[in-house]
Amino acid sequence: MHDFKRLEEVVTALVDKYRRAQAQVAGLRRDLAERDRRLRGQEQAIRELNQGRQDVAKRLDQLIGELDRLDAELGESATRGS
Repeated sequence: MHDFKRLEEVVTALVDKYRRAQAQVAGLRRDLAERDRRLRGQEQAIRELNQGRQDVAKRLDQLIGELDRLDAELGESATRGS
């Protein structure tokens, strides 16, 4: 009879450990899902920042081209005016 009582205690303890482990796994899965959600948000932000950087670089190239064109026109005007 004593052996059955001990077996019952061991099985009960094992079930408790199993339930705690299940709860931990569920918590870790929630944490992982949240981390993945944040990571996707950061990846999107990086894509948007890269697109903005490309847009700025393109606009700067256009402005430099315009300045070069104006500089060339001024140089021609100065040559003709001399």
